[in-house]
Amino acid sequence: MLLPFLAAVLIIILGTLSRRLDVSVSLAVGSLVFGLSALGPQRLLQTTASAFNETMLYVVASLYFAMALGYLLKEDKERIASGLLSLGPRPAAFSIPATIGLLPMPGGAYISAVVADPLYEKMGLKNHEKTFINYYLRHIWIPTWPLFQGVLITSAILSVSVWQVVEWSWPASVFAVVSGLAVGLPLVRRVESPGRFRDLAALWPLATVAVLSFVVPLPLAVAAVYLAYLAVRRPDVDLVVGSLRYAATPRILAILVFSLIFAQYIKESNLSAEMAATLGGYSAAAVFAIPFAIGLATGVEFAFAGLAFPSIAPLIHGPMLALAFAGGFLGVMLSPAHSCLVLTREYYNADIALVYRLLARAAVVFTALSVVYYLFLIY
Repeated sequence: MLLPFLAAVLIIILGTLSRRLDVSVSLAVGSLVFGLSALGPQRLLQTTASAFNETMLYVVASLYFAMALGYLLKEDKERIASGLLSLGPRPAAFSIPATIGLLPMPGGAYISAVVADPLYEKMGLKNHEKTFINYYLRHIWIPTWPLFQGVLITSAILSVSVWQVVEWSWPASVFAVVSGLAVGLPLVRRVESPGRFRDLAALWPLATVAVLSFVVPLPLAVAAVYLAYLAVRRPDVDLVVGSLRYAATPRILAILVFSLIFAQYIKESNLSAEMAATLGGYSAAAVFAIPFAIGLATGVEFAFAGLAFPSIAPLIHGPMLALAFAGGFLGVMLSPAHSCLVLTREYYNADIALVYRLLARAAVVFTALSVVYYLFLIY
C-alpha cells in the first residue's frame, strides 16, 4: 500500500504545482488511484459512501459558515486591523492571522487574509509574501490550542487530559512561531500606521465564536455568530446573498470533501499501521514521518492525529508527542490540498510556486528545530 500512497501524493503535489490541474482535480485523481489500489472497486464504493458521515457534515458546515462570516467581516476589516495596529504595525502583521488562528474553523485563513490585507498593502508586500505570512502564522496553534480537534483527538487516543497534551506538545508550536518569524520578519517593512485600541471591539464575532465553541458544536457556534452579526450590523441584502454564495463555492467544497474521502481511504486501508511496521526500528522517524505523510496527503488539520497517532501511540506518551505534532503540522502546511492555503492564495492571487519557496524555507528551519529537540531528548 505504500507505493500507491506515494503515487497518490505525487499526483496531488505535481498536479497542483504544474498549474495545469486544479488542486481539486489532482486531489480527486490521487485519491482514486490510492483507493482503487488499496481497497479494490467494491470496498472503494463502500468506503466512499462511509466518508459522508457526521465528521464531514461537521467540517463542511463549519467551513461554510466560516467563509460566510469572513465575507461579511470585510465590512469591518479596517476596524479590526486598526485595533491590532494599536500593538504596532510589525507585530500586527503577524498577530492578525495568529489571533484569528485561535478560532478552529476550516478556511479561517480567509478571514485573516481579508482583515490583514490593508496593512499588507501599506507595507508593500508581494502577493506570495502576504499569502505565506497569513497562512503560516494562522496555524501556529495546531499542536497546543485546546479548541483544535487534533488536540482533542490526541487526548482521547492517549487517554490523558487536554492540558497534559498541551504540556507535551507545546514545543511544536514554538517551532512554528520561530520558523514563521524567521522567514516572515525580513519581509515586513516598517510603516507608519497608527491604530486605535478601542477598535479591538470589532473582534467580537471571533471572540464570541471562541467562547461558544466551548459550549456548543463549532458549526452551531459559527452559524449563531453569523446570524448575530446580521442582527447587529444589518448589512445590505446583496452583501448577505453574496456571503452565502461565496461560502458555497463548489471548488472549495470539493477540495474539502475529497480530502475527507482520501482520509477515509487511508483509515480503511490500515496504511498507518503498515508504515509503523516499516519504520518500526526507527522510532523517531516513525513518530515524525507517519503524521507528516498523512498530513501532506490529506491537508486536513486533524486527520494526522486521528489516522496516524493510534499506530504510534506507545511512542508518544511524553515529550515525543511534540515531535509527532511537528511532523503532522509540517505535512499539513505543505499540503496543496489544505483549504486555507487554497483560499489564501486565491484571495491574494498569488503564484503558488513562489508561495512554496517561502514555505520551503520555513520548513527547513522547522525541521532543524525538530531535530535539535529530538537530540535534546535523547542526550
